[in-house]
Amino acid sequence: MVEAYFGFKKMPFAKNINCEDFFESYDIKEADARLEYIKRYRGIVLVTGEPGSGKTFLLRRFVNQLSMQTFYQCYTPHSTVTPGDLYRQLNTLLNLAQKSRKSDLFMQIQKGILDLYRNQGKVTCLILDECQLMDLKTLQELIMITNFEMDALLPFILILIGQPDFKNTLNRQILEPLKQRILVKYHMSGLSLAETQKYIEKHLSLVGRQDPLFLPCAFEVIYQLSQGLPRKIGTICLTSLNAAITKNKKEISGNDIVAIASEF
Repeated sequence: MVEAYFGFKKMPFAKNINCEDFFESYDIKEADARLEYIKRYRGIVLVTGEPGSGKTFLLRRFVNQLSMQTFYQCYTPHSTVTPGDLYRQLNTLLNLAQKSRKSDLFMQIQKGILDLYRNQGKVTCLILDECQLMDLKTLQELIMITNFEMDALLPFILILIGQPDFKNTLNRQILEPLKQRILVKYHMSGLSLAETQKYIEKHLSLVGRQDPLFLPCAFEVIYQLSQGLPRKIGTICLTSLNAAITKNKKEISGNDIVAIASEF
């Protein structure tokens, strides 16, 4: 209904947008630069941000750009696990033989990563999402599993993705060794007001809308409600589009956005 009413070719603000079509904000460019650095020099990188700030898209684009000839990618979104569970997950992702004891899994995972690096010319890229949910014991295991030849070798990339609270967790004294191993950090703070307008206009153009749809006064209200978080921006815009249909309106003003503000 939204597509037909506003003349869209498809629904705007879709989650499955192609990586090359995504709006390149300051956050995305800065985070990209850090990931490119870690791709070249290897080691551990930390990316934090509020839910909806673009972390998942950033990961998707980074993984899509990894060469299968030089990188072996392992992604796990399940961070609320025990150390043994984490080892079993990594063991499976590395296509290694099943083991029952944690110590055996540990040795096999390290050996597998070294084999990929030395014998196959591949850097293992471990991606752990929602790290703010990991307990201290599991985080401590990351210190051990990423220690190769007494820290003299970096045959891996470890990307830690989490919400802002995860930075506080890493400040715990018990995790100081892990914190010191993090080579690169970046916090995604969201879009600026100007970027919010460009983000909306970019997504509308992708679905075939060239004429203005949101009046200039609407962008500031959307920015304030969303705090510049792309996911929230998309949700607010879609809600306002549906509300406009019920009122038989073809343009959306700041007052129209204010009218739906209680839904967010």
